[in-house]
Amino acid sequence: MPTYTLSNDGDRIEQYNLNRFLNSEFHAYEKFWQKHVIPLTNRPQNIHFKDTAQLKAIGKSGNDICIAQLHYSILRHLHRTYDIRQISTLNFQLFELTDGFVRLSGTLDIAFELLERYKNPKKYDPWVEAGTKSNLGGREARRNWQKNNQFPLQSIKNYRNHLIHGRMTPTVTGAQTYLPNIGKEKKYFDWRLITNPSKQTIRSIQNDYKPAKLILDEAWDKTIDYLQTQWMNELLP
Repeated sequence: MPTYTLSNDGDRIEQYNLNRFLNSEFHAYEKFWQKHVIPLTNRPQNIHFKDTAQLKAIGKSGNDICIAQLHYSILRHLHRTYDIRQISTLNFQLFELTDGFVRLSGTLDIAFELLERYKNPKKYDPWVEAGTKSNLGGREARRNWQKNNQFPLQSIKNYRNHLIHGRMTPTVTGAQTYLPNIGKEKKYFDWRLITNPSKQTIRSIQNDYKPAKLILDEAWDKTIDYLQTQWMNELLP
């Protein structure tokens, strides 16, 4: 089989993101793509997946297709998160932070499912999302990976939930927009702490709040590092 590369043989999204973050931060993406995705496709004729009979002939199944689709879905979330991070500091506000955390949380959910399906390929139905006790699906795969791995990066998912559900997070504005850092968000449910702060609260705000863009950047770093580490340790030994 010829050696395929993202730069020559990836789709437009994969090629576009090579020099943005794949080469520098998540190079395991290409390694996995070469090892596990390329054999499932009709390259060099086209990039689309083989049919069921063709897959069976090479010892592959619907589970392999499912994992390949999850792998690419992660890239699409990262692509959008990276775009959001390019917004200037002056224009980066609560809305941008919320959108970014929605994408990162989606990235983690998909990663958990992929890792669990890869580890237990016969345990989960590749075409079922919310399964039953007798037919487990993607939801169960995600939950099992989290439970069995001490709920990795749960603080990012909690922060996303905080931004999405319930009351808005109080912001402090100036040259930049500041919000509570990850893990500090629950301290500021009461908006009066911000709108009418005491001297003690002002000191807390100075320690607990960070620029919105910096919060997303740090969450990105943790997420991309988790992906790179897990791909190398679990998927590419």
